[in-house]
This record gives sequence, structure tokens and C-alpha cells, in this order.
Amino acid sequence: MQLLTYETVEEVVKKRVEIKARIFGQDITINDPETEADPSYKIQPSLVAKLYGERIMPLTKEVQIEYLLRRLD
Repeated sequence: MQLLTYETVEEVVKKRVEIKARIFGQDITINDPETEADPSYKIQPSLVAKLYGERIMPLTKEVQIEYLLRRLD
């Protein structure tokens, strides 16, 4: 797994995931006079990025390895 890991690329991907979670995970209120206030989130964007880095990325690597090994057969 270490040979498949590019830390700099993974950090960029996790940062993009966090940015997207900030954009798409906001609680939207219509006709609220406090629209200028800090947004509230359905889930913490940093938690989404952490989950992606710790669970999704390693699982994706495992699936890719399995797929490539099956193609060798």
C-alpha cells in the first residue's frame, strides 16, 4: 500500500473533499435576515475529509489492486 500512496496528491484530494463538503453541506435557510452570518453545516467538513482519507481512499486502493490482480489471471 505504501508504494501506491502519494501523500501530496492525497492531501490535495482531502482538501478538495473538505471544500466540497463546505459548499454542499451547508444548512440553507430562505428568507432569513441573518444570511450574512457564518454558515452552519449538516456535518463538519473536516470530519468528511478525515473519513474520506481514513476509510474511502484505502478501500479504493484495495479495490483497484483486486481488479488489477484479477486481470492478470
